[in-house]
Amino acid sequence: MTGHFLGVPLLFIGMVLIINAAWLNGKVETKDVGVFNLMVGILGSMGSIYFGWAQQNFSLSAGAMLFAFTYIWVGINALRGATDQRALGMYCMLVAVVTIPYAIKAFKGGDLGWAFEWVTYGALWYMFYLLLTKGKQIAGATAAMTYFVGAEVLITGWIYLYGYWPFGNWWPLQTAAAG
Repeated sequence: MTGHFLGVPLLFIGMVLIINAAWLNGKVETKDVGVFNLMVGILGSMGSIYFGWAQQNFSLSAGAMLFAFTYIWVGINALRGATDQRALGMYCMLVAVVTIPYAIKAFKGGDLGWAFEWVTYGALWYMFYLLLTKGKQIAGATAAMTYFVGAEVLITGWIYLYGYWPFGNWWPLQTAAAG
């Protein structure tokens, strides 16, 4: 059941990342991006609560909440017209660091698909950190990576909707009780 349910937020996360990449390229309206990020952040938070409370899968819950908070924060910043996003950038660095043990655990568990996903998430969130806090002129590279990760997550969500994950069965298809 977890795998099917996880597909829903993953589809929306993939879409919001693609929209955010377009935003980084100046192709979409900031306030629209804000609204969509808030909706996806709320959806991700609800999914996180479901995994934590209903399924007792706290690892999955924590991982989902890391990203849900990012989308909520991006949404609020976009709607309020924030120009200084260094605090969000610092949070992105923390998220990037936390992806490392998730990637290692997935790899050791034999799930190369999720190991790759966590590595790409970490790389992208590190790029967000550099872009937002260090003023690095990497907006183009960050947009390209955001498009890539967005497509990756969108495909993963679609696969999960059908309960099929061909790259291993470590996480998050297993619940805490089963895994």
